[in-house]
Amino acid sequence: MKYAPFEIERFFRQHEFSAPYGISSSDCEPLTLDELLSYASPQRRQQFETMWLGYTEAQGHPELRARIAAMHTGIDAGHVTEVVPEEGIFLTLNALLEAGDHVVAIAPSFQSLWEIARAKGCRLSFWQQRQTENGWQFDIDKLEALLRPDTKMLIVNFPHNPSGCLPSRADFERIVELARARDIILFSDEIYRFSEHEPGLRLPSACELYERAIVLGGLSKCFGLPGLRVGWLITRDGGLAHEIQELKSYTTICGGGPSEILALIGLENWRVLTQRTVDIVRENIAACREFFGRYDGLFWARYPRAGTITLVELRAEMAVDDFAAAAIQEQGLMVLPASVMKFEGNFFRLGLGRRGLPHALEPLDQVIREHLL
Repeated sequence: MKYAPFEIERFFRQHEFSAPYGISSSDCEPLTLDELLSYASPQRRQQFETMWLGYTEAQGHPELRARIAAMHTGIDAGHVTEVVPEEGIFLTLNALLEAGDHVVAIAPSFQSLWEIARAKGCRLSFWQQRQTENGWQFDIDKLEALLRPDTKMLIVNFPHNPSGCLPSRADFERIVELARARDIILFSDEIYRFSEHEPGLRLPSACELYERAIVLGGLSKCFGLPGLRVGWLITRDGGLAHEIQELKSYTTICGGGPSEILALIGLENWRVLTQRTVDIVRENIAACREFFGRYDGLFWARYPRAGTITLVELRAEMAVDDFAAAAIQEQGLMVLPASVMKFEGNFFRLGLGRRGLPHALEPLDQVIREHLL
């Protein structure tokens, strides 16, 4: 089995740590260790400073799993497996899919959400987003038409990367019911859940609604803690969980002890951390509305109700790939074109979660003036 190059990760390897500016990051402003420890209780601080640096429990720290479960309705610690976030995708798709299985995947999406299935020899159908005047949408009727009697797995991601699309609760519940009616495994990437700009927008987790759902979550995005490399898989289906945990013995085996305690500190203060994200995103949306509003007709942008990213269309003769190349070469500004995400059209990803975004709009302005005006 051979995997195709992971285009978005290759792009970030080339530019993320060398370009002085960026407007396409998918995470929120990361905390420093001092900032995170400032939220720790005296007991947690002592636990972190005096911990034993041995192997940890394969399923994850019991307190950590209990804390994750408590953020969901009807879930207990036994339903939770700690993983590195990307590992959760790798484990789920490799453990549960075989060559010839039919899989429906949301598109565009993080490449591993469908590439692993492709590499295993699965038959893929893509549920494509569509551009509307009000923003990005996914047509549930089109999803229903893609599902077949032999469909093994449906893979979704809401809030959506890269468009920021968040369906209504009624639409999300219909997606779940489509899977349930056909006994399809529903893999729900919910890495941006808890970043809704208003709490009332939060969808139920798929694992709360459907016993055959597998949910991916983690601290990498809206919690501002990507460096901890802590994520989780949740499922109420013991058979699915067993298959995933067996395969984990061939990957990370267990989590890192220091990261687990730091993750506990973060999750004990998750409302504060996610509100921090929302505040940053709101400020950046205001700055981007003002910035792109200067160039009437040159850009099309709709801003998300959840998450930290959206897609912006460049409405010019210049190809967005050429625009992005000019930005990095002339201004040291990293702009992620849609082609890297395997998505057609003259779009680039706009990351709204970093505090430095308004400053990065200055070199973007220079590129616009040099090449588009």
